[in-house]
Amino acid sequence: LEEQSKHVQDALYRVRQCNIIPDEVRESLLPFVVNDIALGMVTPKTAEILCNALSDHDEEAVFEIGNKNDDEKFLTLTTAAGTSSDSRTQAVARVTNALREAGFVTGWRDELYPVSTSFYTTPTFLIERAAAPLLGCIEYGVHINGVVTDPATGVDRMWMARRSATKSKYPGMLDHIVAGGQPHGIGLLENVVKECGEEAGIPEEMARS
Repeated sequence: LEEQSKHVQDALYRVRQCNIIPDEVRESLLPFVVNDIALGMVTPKTAEILCNALSDHDEEAVFEIGNKNDDEKFLTLTTAAGTSSDSRTQAVARVTNALREAGFVTGWRDELYPVSTSFYTTPTFLIERAAAPLLGCIEYGVHINGVVTDPATGVDRMWMARRSATKSKYPGMLDHIVAGGQPHGIGLLENVVKECGEEAGIPEEMARS
């Protein structure tokens, strides 16, 4: 048990290391802010692309660069995006569709992710899953580990999956037996059941047990 606990702590250490943003990188990023609420972080280049995405479509810009105290820049939405979640969702969709046509956004999924400050907060708007990373916003997912007991040794072993070589993200790398993003409008358990069937052929009865 002590050895298992050490392995868990080692894994947590590595996870925390992956979540550390170097100071020089963090200082180069622009906050993405809507109604004075920080929702993400973007690179200056990405901010420029978002602001100019509709310039070739003769449409009013949806994103713009704002200034706080004349020296603190941030990315925000323009008045063209409206003030409701629905209007913002539709406005941002015009941008992401334009970026998709331009080849800047790939791996389109036709799934909407909520953009909000926490899992239980009402979304400020929804965004296509493939475009969510552009805004540096919080994304959620479901992850399932498969553990079986070796009948010969009695040792518990964990199933490991390898991602398809054609995946748009992290192709060919090791993964959970089941893992998937948490789109808007579907419950956690229902998403687990869906992902278990899609990714591992696990029957619904087993996934719900």
